[in-house]
Amino acid sequence: MVEQETPAIEPARGDKERGPDAGAEQNAQRDLREELSEQRKRSRISAQNLDALYADTVIGGDDIAGASHRATDGGTVNAPGRDQYIFGLSQEDKAVYTVGVPARTVGIVRRCHAPTESYDTLLRRLRDEHVLLLCGEPRTGQPTAALAALARWTGDDERLAWLHLSGDPLRLVTADLHNGTGYLLMAGDDATWIGHADQMLGHLCRVAERAGARIVVLAGPEFPEHDWAVRHEPPPLDNVFANWLVHELYEGGEAHPREKADKTAADELVREKLASYRHPREARALALQVAAGLLHGRSVGEILEGLPEQRRIRARNLLNKDTPRRARSFLIASSVLSGSAAAVVATQTLRLATLIEEELARQTTVEQPRRHHLWEWLTDWIEDTGIRVKETGRGGDGQVVEFDEPPMAGSILRVVWEEQPTIHEPLLTWLHQLTEDEQFGTRMKAAEAIGLLATYDFLSVRNRFLEEWRDSDKVERRELAAWALASAARDPQVQPRVLDCLRRWAHNGRRAQSVVIRTYGSWLGARHVEEALGVLGGIAKTSGYVLCDSVARAVSQIHQLGTGRTFLYEAENAEVPENTRRIIAALLEWSADPDSKGSRRAAALAFVRLLASPDAIRVIDLAADPSAAADLVALWRHILLYGVTRGSDAALTPESWDLLSNWIGRWDADAGVRRVLSEVLTRPPEELRMSLSFHLRLWGRIGKVDTEVAARLAALVEGS
Repeated sequence: MVEQETPAIEPARGDKERGPDAGAEQNAQRDLREELSEQRKRSRISAQNLDALYADTVIGGDDIAGASHRATDGGTVNAPGRDQYIFGLSQEDKAVYTVGVPARTVGIVRRCHAPTESYDTLLRRLRDEHVLLLCGEPRTGQPTAALAALARWTGDDERLAWLHLSGDPLRLVTADLHNGTGYLLMAGDDATWIGHADQMLGHLCRVAERAGARIVVLAGPEFPEHDWAVRHEPPPLDNVFANWLVHELYEGGEAHPREKADKTAADELVREKLASYRHPREARALALQVAAGLLHGRSVGEILEGLPEQRRIRARNLLNKDTPRRARSFLIASSVLSGSAAAVVATQTLRLATLIEEELARQTTVEQPRRHHLWEWLTDWIEDTGIRVKETGRGGDGQVVEFDEPPMAGSILRVVWEEQPTIHEPLLTWLHQLTEDEQFGTRMKAAEAIGLLATYDFLSVRNRFLEEWRDSDKVERRELAAWALASAARDPQVQPRVLDCLRRWAHNGRRAQSVVIRTYGSWLGARHVEEALGVLGGIAKTSGYVLCDSVARAVSQIHQLGTGRTFLYEAENAEVPENTRRIIAALLEWSADPDSKGSRRAAALAFVRLLASPDAIRVIDLAADPSAAADLVALWRHILLYGVTRGSDAALTPESWDLLSNWIGRWDADAGVRRVLSEVLTRPPEELRMSLSFHLRLWGRIGKVDTEVAARLAALVEGS
């Protein structure tokens, strides 16, 4: 169903910063809980749309190179394929980064790795040799084989890490490595490695030997021949499939996972499907999808029929040349606007069909016969497409258009873009027109579809759409850029480029910064929470009052999304982290920044949002953690200080008093809350005492807070 939106107002570049009066007046007028509820609803719509668009994307891969890992020195390493990208680390940081591989990932690799002769050779040589090369083609499971061998060598899942050398590999020293630890290192393809292999490897060996460590260097097939090289053999795909299927079935609670996996792997349809694959990641993805289907009681035939490649075949059939143009336009419009009102989809179908017909007429010199415009029925467009028009169940909302199988939306758009280049231009023109629609839902879905197209040509989309939207003086246009970037980042091969773009735009003026804030205030910021908080904190620190509220909104969105939600078909370490503790630590740091009013204001606004959100229980639960209690005390005092009117300056966070009364309501039932509030109310700052005493006695008198508790706490404040 189409959602109506009223965007938040931000000053454009060059506008004066808002003073405390304006910000406080805006805060006093808003219903914060209603706004947070609307934010949650929009996130849900976006998540459903992105799941449909990106269901065909195999996220993760055959190895740990498709994942993201936290660097011990700060920042994140993203490793799609063989290229590594470091985010969250400044140029001044040291040249060596060690990135621990999560023990859970190592354990899964132990169980799912399919051994080969090259793996056996690697394992045998690791007993005596400190550095080895593992050479092979990309996407054939090199990192998995190396990790499995190193895990066997160390015997400890906690002692494995990526080694990233920023610049000259000769800067690696013994202190950078740890005894008994195994490291994986990507060899570069530049002259440093190719032209000086003996020198590079010799240095690594000396350092590793002194440290008592092992290093496996992952290299491509073009790497020079070397005595330390082991030629990687891709694992048999049926073994990869079977091992991953056993693991997934076991994790899903299947009583006899090995028996069921063996039976499934022997199925003729499965064997035929595996025979058509080339890479381990494809076999792994198949195992994940088959396991999910089996655990839901579906047959192998039903599961295979629902695979992405099968959807693409159906999409091609639906879009073939025998299908009337307007029916094809309806399929495309429904893919972009799935869940929107039928009237909207029909209108946009005709606009797209007109653009396509004009483009095709321009491309041909043959005079076309005049086309007779017939009275067309919506049912004719829908017939045998897997699309349905259904009632919303709410009077006045009419009907909406949906796919019986939501992932078909992404499959159709991909087939159109990959196989029908003649309509690229009218499709882009139409999508651009959709982004100017009055309806929030239409704009968002169009921008996210453009983000999907950015996974094919990121630079073209950036130049044609993203930079124009970024530089607009309208909030709604900058919001489009954020939606498109967050969409494109759902593809793991494109995500590093999106993160790099955000890192650069964070220093590119207020308008670009507002795009960065909105993009991080999405699933992307929840997945990369520390990098997001670092960038958002830097923007708040330098933007004065202007972007503080936007930063606070993004932080609350990151908090809301940090619930462990797993995206479709994602890898074992792809869950969104539970991020409440990290956010609280960042807000405490911002609140204590003596040099930045922007940081302090953003911290106050963000903490209020966390306390008012539907997920506030996660903050309340932290009160039981002694290591977090002191942070909560400091932040409570911070928002209460900003909740007091000072002279002509209106309160920035007047909601803090109502939130405090809610926490006091838990006084008897929650020991953690009782401990935190006792600290907050004992010896409070002088400027808070009168307001605290007034509110406590008022709440006790009107029955908002238990009378006895209110009196006890007021005495605590007044006697301190």
